[in-house]
Formats: sequence, C-alpha cells, structure tokens
Amino acid sequence: MVSRAATIRLALAGGLAAAAMLVFEAAEHHLWANLILGLMVAAGCAVPLLREAPDAVPEPPVSSVPAAEGAALAAALDQVPIPLLSYGPDRCVRALNRAARTLFRTDDRPADVPVELTDAIERNDTGAGKVVRLHDRAYAVGVSEVVTAGRAVRLVSLADVQSELRVAEATALRDLLRVLSHEIMNSLTPVASLAGVARKHLDGETSEAAGAAREALDFLIQRAGGLARFVEAYRSLARLPEPEPESVDPGALLHDVIRVFEQSPVARGVAIDLDLPADITRLDLDEALMAQALINVLTNAAEACAAAEGPRRIGVSIVRHHDEVRICIGDTGAGIADGLRDKIFHAFVTTKPTGTGTGLNLARQIALAHGGDLVLLEESAPWSTVFAFVFRISPKDHGA
Repeated sequence: MVSRAATIRLALAGGLAAAAMLVFEAAEHHLWANLILGLMVAAGCAVPLLREAPDAVPEPPVSSVPAAEGAALAAALDQVPIPLLSYGPDRCVRALNRAARTLFRTDDRPADVPVELTDAIERNDTGAGKVVRLHDRAYAVGVSEVVTAGRAVRLVSLADVQSELRVAEATALRDLLRVLSHEIMNSLTPVASLAGVARKHLDGETSEAAGAAREALDFLIQRAGGLARFVEAYRSLARLPEPEPESVDPGALLHDVIRVFEQSPVARGVAIDLDLPADITRLDLDEALMAQALINVLTNAAEACAAAEGPRRIGVSIVRHHDEVRICIGDTGAGIADGLRDKIFHAFVTTKPTGTGTGLNLARQIALAHGGDLVLLEESAPWSTVFAFVFRISPKDHGA
C-alpha cells in the first residue's frame, strides 16, 4: 500500500510535469502570462520535492519509489526550455535544468554571474521583472519565492526576449520610415518637377545668366534624383511583406541563392565555399524573402572582401547548435571595428562610401519576421567576419 508521503510526492511530481508542459508550450508560442503561471506552479511543486527536511511529510523509508520520482523530477526540469535557477540564503546561484547549465556553461554553480542578474533576483518584488543581458542576449528575469523550514529559496526563470525586443525595434523603425519617406517624397517630387520645367524654359537662352541658371538647375535635378533614390531605399524597409512560410530544405535554398549571386558583378573574383551537413533539418521559411536576406549578407561579404589583401573568399555553412539551426556566412575581409559591432544592424549605419545602410537591417528584419534572428558572431579563423541567421527548431525536429 502506497504511503501518504509517497502519494503526495507523486502528486507533486505529476503537477511539476504538467507545469513543465505548460511552460514549454507557452514559451514556444510566446504566451508570457501562461509561461509565468507555469513557472509559479512548477516552483510550488519543485520546492517541497527538493527540500532536504520537509515539515508536513515525514521522510519515507528508502525504496525504489523515491529514486524513480527523483529521476522523473530531474527529467521534467531538464525538458523545460527556459533556464531555471535557484538562489538561497547563501547568495549562491545554482542551475536547476539543462537550459540553465547550457546558458552558463556549468554543471551546478555558474561562475561570474553578472551583478545585474543578482540585483534583479534580490529585489523584494517577485514575478516577471527586469530585463538583463547574458551572453549578448536579453532575458526577462522572473522570480518566485518560497519559504520552507524557515529557509527562503528564490526560484528564477530567464525568458529569452531578445527577438521580441528586436521585433519591437524593427516595427518602430518601419513606422518612422513610413512617415518620413512619405513626407520627404511629398516635398521632393514637386521640387524636382518644377526644376525640370524651369530648365526647359531656359533652352535657347544664350546669356551668361541663363547659362549659370541652367547649371544650377541641372545640379538641383541631379541631387533631387539622388535623394529620391536614397529615400526609396529606406522606404523598402517600411514595405516588408509578411512572410508566407512553407517547409524548405535550407541546403537547396543556399545552392539556388549562390548560383544566382555568382552571376552578379560584386561576386566576380570571390570564391564561395559551401559546407553542408549530411542531414539538414527542414525549416519553415518564405523562400523569396529569405533569398533576398541571404543575397544582402552575401553582397555585404563580397564588398568586404574587395578591399582586403590576399584571397577573396566567402564561407557559407549550416550548423546545428543546441536547439537552433544556423546559416553562417563568413568572409576574409578586413573585419568590423569594435566600435561598430553593436551598431552594424542599425538603419543608416554603413561602412561603405556609397552604402545606404539598409542591407543588413533588412536582412535582420526578414529573419525576425520568421521568428529567427541575424547575429554577428565572434571571429572564427579563417573568417574575419561571420554573420549567422539563427532559427529555433521545435522538439519534434531535434532528432532530424
């Protein structure tokens, strides 16, 4: 006959498993309220199971049941995709699941925990709170506190909100560009038109003043046309269509994109190395939009190689990294200065004399529209610069 203690522990383990499933589904569909609720339920179930000296439930005799429950608990925690931490009176942060151990590259206690994270954990208020940066990504810190046996334990969740922040930033930028481009074009178009009309009225005039006026009007028409093309380039950022994704083999997509890119003038003299794994996970992508994003980054890489000494090479590869698929594009150019690394994706930022600063920004917006991201990785020989399109994959695809 199962003891009352064993029954309670089994119920808590079942509740924890159900909460883990709720958290996983909420994280996958960006339902943050459900995620926090699931984490709170998980915390309420986990602490009584993990504490060493429970008050209400006497310690059951040693048997195979507690061992099985412990294994089920550990497995449930490890399946939660959100990094989970504990923080006790000893002021030590401990990793509770695989996601946390992976994030901090540790088996138990993370080393060099950022001060802003411990400050967020130690605040008196609990729930979803401050956003902190860990390993170049933004995480919303959720804290719940449980007091047991006179000991306060804080359970911490780290929800990755980097993509959400970038989507909000991209949306605000598109709204701004839409308004600005509309207003500028409304004023610029009649100016260019009137300059052309005035220029025609001076045809046949031979005076010195007429010649000076024609020269001035020609310059005005030329600059108005250049400004119109400039504004039109930024207007493209505001007209990004919604993706229509379908299941795509990213390896086949890269083959097609590279074949087209190699015909462009910027690709002349540039060797492209394509490295694809034997088994490639299919992704849900809008092929037309992703092809444009890939060409933008390839163009950026080829232009970076143009001024470099030595071989002009671009490396394109697909790699699996934990629960992500990365399409990496590296080049042997001069690299990106440290002062520009944090700004390279901003609109209007360019390192080229004739650049408009839209290529990388538009490529990132396309990646974000697919639920992914475009990031700048650390240098990796032989490449001086490596950009990576990052796409999360669902658990059902992990074994693909």
